[in-house]
Amino acid sequence: MKIRVNKKERQVIVDDFFQIGGAIVPNKNCVKCGTAIIYYDKYDHEFCAYCNTWLKAPCGDVTCIYCSSRPSKPLDVRTLFDKENKD
Repeated sequence: MKIRVNKKERQVIVDDFFQIGGAIVPNKNCVKCGTAIIYYDKYDHEFCAYCNTWLKAPCGDVTCIYCSSRPSKPLDVRTLFDKENKD
């Protein structure tokens, strides 16, 4: 898995395919695989790109602007359109 970071644009590019707004979380690695954790701006949550899992469950509030639209997997097909559909 290849992860690139564009700090100027606050963008993380995973495998030259997924482009998301966010950043690598300093000094924090996945407990399952050991890879770097990524903070995803749009959903206000951290995830592991290698495991493709969120680190926390959604808050459960149906009106939450972050969790209510969060996909089940961080690198979901919808992620492809994040760059084009910035809120």
